[in-house]
Amino acid sequence: MLAIYSWELQAIFPNMNHKTYRILLGLYAGLILTLSSIPSKNMPRSFILEWDKVIHFSEYFIFGILAAKSIEHLTVKWVYIIIPLGVIFGIMDEYFQSFISGRFSSGLDALSDSLGFSLAVLLVWLRTNDNKNIH
Repeated sequence: MLAIYSWELQAIFPNMNHKTYRILLGLYAGLILTLSSIPSKNMPRSFILEWDKVIHFSEYFIFGILAAKSIEHLTVKWVYIIIPLGVIFGIMDEYFQSFISGRFSSGLDALSDSLGFSLAVLLVWLRTNDNKNIH
């Protein structure tokens, strides 16, 4: 079962608490916006960029983990709050890109962002509740 959740930073850094995740969340949000502000002519040419939707999904999956772990007691109420905020952030990020030279907004990118973020939050929530049911 541990291998399934090996993506969690807590497994690597067991002393991390929700406050540390909040700091990482803010830094990561800044990184996302910084990367989104790079004009296309300054982007490196790479075969990796052909996997655009996977990159968006993965980027926001990590973002979702950080968001969920930044809440001290993750409840269903928080899940209902966090997911829409993450989706809005992804949509606003795509909109922001439309103002950057050579970049454009993509509804499919926003969908990939939303799916990655939402799945991560739900998995962290499920894992949190799973731990409470262990005797």
